[in-house]
Amino acid sequence: MGDKVKKVIIIILLLSIFVIPTKVEAKTLDDYYNELAALEKKYNEANSNKKLTEEQIEDLGREINSINKNIANTQEEIKQAEQDIVDSNKKIEEKKNETDELMKFLQITSGGNVYLEYLFEAESYTDFIYRYSIVTQMSGYNNKLMTELEELIADLNEKKSTLSDKQKDLESQRISLNDKQNTLRANLSEIMVEGTSIEDDIADMKKRIKMYEDQGCSRYQDVNSCRGTSVPTADGWNYPLVTGCVTSEYTTYREDWNPGSEHHGIDLSCVPEGTNVYAATEGIVARVAYGSTCGGNMVWVYHTVNGKNYTTVYMHLLSISVSVDQIVTPSTIIGRMGGGSTASVNGGYDRCTTGAHLHFGLADGHNAYSFNSYSFNPRDIYNFPPLYGGYFHR
Repeated sequence: MGDKVKKVIIIILLLSIFVIPTKVEAKTLDDYYNELAALEKKYNEANSNKKLTEEQIEDLGREINSINKNIANTQEEIKQAEQDIVDSNKKIEEKKNETDELMKFLQITSGGNVYLEYLFEAESYTDFIYRYSIVTQMSGYNNKLMTELEELIADLNEKKSTLSDKQKDLESQRISLNDKQNTLRANLSEIMVEGTSIEDDIADMKKRIKMYEDQGCSRYQDVNSCRGTSVPTADGWNYPLVTGCVTSEYTTYREDWNPGSEHHGIDLSCVPEGTNVYAATEGIVARVAYGSTCGGNMVWVYHTVNGKNYTTVYMHLLSISVSVDQIVTPSTIIGRMGGGSTASVNGGYDRCTTGAHLHFGLADGHNAYSFNSYSFNPRDIYNFPPLYGGYFHR
């Protein structure tokens, strides 16, 4: 085995190391028009189904819960596949190091056969037999290393394909769930899904489009470049409260609530109402909403962390301290924590809270208008303590 072979092996290894791609996409005015059209289509479809019977509504609620569970299971499978990829990369690196050490030991040169050179340098027949034994063992070990390396590379490529399929399946499930939720929400006004209604989303989207048009943005121009703004980059996350505890977990299905209800965030409390709420990391405020009957005052922030786009949401705020398009940092106060005096059980307007807390949510991509469809458990990023199991500190 010569230097050329060694170089080929190293090139193969480098090409085989799998890194999940990250893509920071720019949004154009046309993208917003497409999102608006999709929202209006879902709204019209939901309105056409307003006369569903109670039995149909219950069946639809159970189906939504089933889809929610499938989404949760698929997310776990994706996390496992990603971990398998990381483990495979480590094993490939270990095998590469073993191969390199073997090559160094055998003193590979650019020409000739190292094994023959090693044998013919024997000073006696006994030494020749000994060297022959060593060569046989080393050659066999080298072949074993190469076989294991090839198997690892094949296994890694299979995991890449599996992960891609699971991601596509998850997106399909999310789209299906979003459609069914909109149908159900049009029929059950009592369903408690924290966030804005589809009517609110449509109205807010129209205002945003008009704002961009008034500022001279063209249809296919990146709105950030048009307006001279951009989402700042970040390399880590911070807790949204200086300290607190977890009082309710994330779950995409809430069987203890009405059919089809979900909790797309994690509730943080153990601090008094009025406590400052901070941005989770650098970002730009994408949207604010006031006085929702299921979420209260809310803020959505777009982030780009380690090359990947995210959205955070902060709900049940007593007051809001930021505005749309404002650049925020971890030291920026988003608002003050509410959920107590604003609760309907205490005479307030927010029926999706019973006590002071912050509903903190995370979603993939920049999705302030379809947040729940892309949400994931904040525990996937944050090391929160167990439910009522102690305090976290910023």
